[in-house]
Amino acid sequence: LLPSIVGNAPNGPARIPTLMPTAPIIPVAGQAINILLLGSDRRPGESWTTRSDAIVVIHLDPARERVALLSLPRDLVVPIPGYGQARINAATVYGDLDPSLGGGLALARRTVSEYLGIPITYVLRADFHAFIAAVDAIGGVEIDVPEALYDPAYPTMDYGYMVASFAPGRQHMDGETALIYARMRHADSSYARNRRQQLVLLAIMNQVRSRNILAQVQVVSDLTSALRDDIQTDMSPERMLGLAWAFRGISPDTVERYALDESMVSEGVLADDPYATFADTGQVRQLVRQLVNGPTP
Repeated sequence: LLPSIVGNAPNGPARIPTLMPTAPIIPVAGQAINILLLGSDRRPGESWTTRSDAIVVIHLDPARERVALLSLPRDLVVPIPGYGQARINAATVYGDLDPSLGGGLALARRTVSEYLGIPITYVLRADFHAFIAAVDAIGGVEIDVPEALYDPAYPTMDYGYMVASFAPGRQHMDGETALIYARMRHADSSYARNRRQQLVLLAIMNQVRSRNILAQVQVVSDLTSALRDDIQTDMSPERMLGLAWAFRGISPDTVERYALDESMVSEGVLADDPYATFADTGQVRQLVRQLVNGPTP
């Protein structure tokens, strides 16, 4: 843990018994907050008892007008309270299956908070449909694909597979295309996949900013309606809009991006799981310091 960096949250994750606490944490002026963003692999008709396909911590510091992202590999092995060592993306499943832990979001919050040593102020979990609807509602996104990508076995919504590919260069993507770009598994590596997910988040941020989406009442209303059944969060719609409005002037080019890469992890076997990865604790702590305090001089 990193008590010297971040201290202890007055309303820590272990005290959140439900997905919608009666007294949500409201950041005071100048107080930084951390949002845990979870992309669920839940498909239409499924319950929320699913793994997290993407795991990103968003650090918002209004006093410094600073936004930073930290992506965690879904195969990263961490201590999950009540379950021991397991993949981090399974925390939501274990929490959903064990009501005593407060649900999937509560356990994911506690797991990530204790592993990184920082308080998680809010949690938001969105499924595939929510992502597609959100991107389509803002008119799609512009992404500059740095290199050609080819995935011969992209997993589809109906549990099948398809060939997916992207040519290098700047291109406009609708929600479904952006989801494919963010989720492709066989084109490069899991770490490159995390970086692509960050690019998509920045593209969404850029589209909202460039089109002044927050000032378009009808678009915001349509977006809120589209997402109502496909996200879980302990943030009220008013709080989400308030945070988005507070940081509306931040350029995506200034957003700091951090992620565990190949140099920080090693593969191992966990309960016959050949894809499990283990991170170097010292390097993880250094990443968290940069997330909270900014780049090392």
